[in-house]
Amino acid sequence: MEIDNLKLSNQLCFKIYSVSKAMTRLYKPILDSLNLTYPQYLVMLILWEHEKISFKDMSNNLKMKTGTLTPILNKLESQGQLCRVKDEEDERKVYIHITSKGEKLKYEASNVPGEISCRAQIKMDEYVKYMREFDELLEKLDEIENYRY
Repeated sequence: MEIDNLKLSNQLCFKIYSVSKAMTRLYKPILDSLNLTYPQYLVMLILWEHEKISFKDMSNNLKMKTGTLTPILNKLESQGQLCRVKDEEDERKVYIHITSKGEKLKYEASNVPGEISCRAQIKMDEYVKYMREFDELLEKLDEIENYRY
């Protein structure tokens, strides 16, 4: 007896996982030219937007645990893209600052979204639709996750 709801192809989680993997593969050659991995690119996007952000806020925004985020920051710091500064009033609080080298990379990366859109052949109306649908799904999942605690 076959149970359709247990087929891999019928699992929303697998569809999302597959889309995520495919998008990461699409980004790879473009980001390789910038000497960035996909997770490093996400960190740089946050810094290009904020220039300075607390470690905690970056971790929350990226939905990355500290053990995942720290090695990424270490690598980007060793490349001169960012620096970490302790808060003068509370040494436990660390801020991540973009450097001038990191700012320069922003201009080199400015074509990434357009290149991805072109390679993925996603029209603007499709892009907006996907963003809205993923935002709605994420909001629902966040509500469930927050409700449990």
